[in-house]
Amino acid sequence: MKNIYTYEEFENIVKQDLVVIIAKTKTCAVCKPLTDKLSVFMKKYPTIPAYQIYLEDIVMFSGQHLVFSVPTILVFSHNQEMLRESRFIDFDKIERLFSIYLDN
Repeated sequence: MKNIYTYEEFENIVKQDLVVIIAKTKTCAVCKPLTDKLSVFMKKYPTIPAYQIYLEDIVMFSGQHLVFSVPTILVFSHNQEMLRESRFIDFDKIERLFSIYLDN
């Protein structure tokens, strides 16, 4: 999973067809295992890029996208937020979104 280091980089990345971003902090105990689980999950979807953002590195991201608890997984398509899952992540919901999106 690639890191996003600047807000400008984030803005360019979310212009893609479909992209997954996990927002987390460096001190979050749940974030590491959930990021690992997301990485394994995303192997089923090699055409969908996945990125991680550390909120300490891009402070304005939290305010701009209302991310106040971590971990938060965001799915974007062409600058539009399609799905948001925070804390207790429902991977089935993400999978349903992917299957709907990829079937079209």
